[in-house]
Amino acid sequence: MNSAIFNKLRSLPAPQQQAFVPLFGSLERFYATVYEIVHTGHETELQKPDHLEQRLEVIRTLKQKVVARLSAAGLPGEDIWDDIASDYFEDYVAYREPEIEPLDHAEFLGIVKCLLTEPDK
Repeated sequence: MNSAIFNKLRSLPAPQQQAFVPLFGSLERFYATVYEIVHTGHETELQKPDHLEQRLEVIRTLKQKVVARLSAAGLPGEDIWDDIASDYFEDYVAYREPEIEPLDHAEFLGIVKCLLTEPDK
């Protein structure tokens, strides 16, 4: 994968990389999860489905949970989220498929459910 933020995450010391393992399993799955959340939020805004605000609130909550989790590990959570979001939007405007291995739907939903049900940090 040729992503600056992904390469930066891979260069973190091992203890910080381990912060991703309990929920996401790996850095790759973490990156794929955030990328998919950003994608879902963008598609929701474009399609304007029923209950738009409720769906967007869930996306905002997921972002807050991920950022808080990263910050608790001593990482710049907001910056990491923004960099992955930037990768998504660069792919979107260039009509490029992401270079990441996508999570299967059940795996993604499992991570999202865990994020939504974990207590705030």
